[in-house]
Amino acid sequence: MTDTVDNKPWYKHPWLWFLIAIPVVSVTLSFTMLFVALNHKDSEVEGDWRKNKKAIQENFNRENYASALSINALLSVNGNQLTVKISSPYPLDKDALPKQLNVIFSHPTHENKDLRLVLNQQNNGDYQTTIGQEISGRYYLDVNTTVWRLKETIEMPLVAPLTVKPLALDI
Repeated sequence: MTDTVDNKPWYKHPWLWFLIAIPVVSVTLSFTMLFVALNHKDSEVEGDWRKNKKAIQENFNRENYASALSINALLSVNGNQLTVKISSPYPLDKDALPKQLNVIFSHPTHENKDLRLVLNQQNNGDYQTTIGQEISGRYYLDVNTTVWRLKETIEMPLVAPLTVKPLALDI
């Protein structure tokens, strides 16, 4: 029986390089994932959310207010002019009809396509603003004030005026 001694230097053994490559690749991929995670953050969630002990729940008080008063919003787009008319069978106070109205167009997948508008109340009671960009495709619409909110899924551009109605009352 003869023993053969391998006289190659350490860096010429392929299995050694294989064993070194495993942690090097792992560390490289870890730093790559860290870089991606830090530079491509998730967008924030829209809505009225609150923490109740360990549960996270959405607050539907503003939607319930709109539903209780049967508040409707009629949206119409004429060129680049957005007009919103608020109506209700009940009298609305100055909190329900403030000087400014928020309209948010949220794209389902691209945060950079979101559009947040503040509409000013006109003399006739309607709210108007100019849309600065062309919007097309599916959007989540959020028409709100500090006391009520209406939500709807819409397809832009609007071909006809759209009536946004409140969600069913959550009892």
